[in-house]
Parts: sequence; C-alpha cells; structure tokens
Amino acid sequence: MEYIVIPSSSESETAFFKDLLKKMRKEVSTLSSENMEDLAFISALKEAEKTGKGKLGKVKSHLSKVISGK
Repeated sequence: MEYIVIPSSSESETAFFKDLLKKMRKEVSTLSSENMEDLAFISALKEAEKTGKGKLGKVKSHLSKVISGK
C-alpha cells in the first residue's frame, strides 16, 4: 500500500485535494498535525527498540528525518 502526504494550511485547500483525489478514485483520509507528530514519534521509538540503539539523541535525529520525509 502506498501513501501520499499532502500538507495543507487551510480548510479550502484540504477540500480541493480531497475532491481531486476522489475524482481520481483514490481513497482519502485526513490527519491533524498532532496525529502526524504522534505517528512519527511512535515509528521512531519502534525502530529504536528494534536496533537496540535507542539513545535519545538518535531517536530525535531519526524523528527529524521521518518528519521531513527523508
């Protein structure tokens, strides 16, 4: 499954992208910025637990990369 994240700053912009994607017959859902931060943080913590290198500095560094999409 593939995901596309489109940041939006206004309700009208969000509505535009939702309508566009629906016309393309794509499934659409929205997340608040708080939910995105929570998901990125949980993802970083899970990866840190798997590697055994879960130092706080490394988690913060990875979290920055996840949020920036790198």
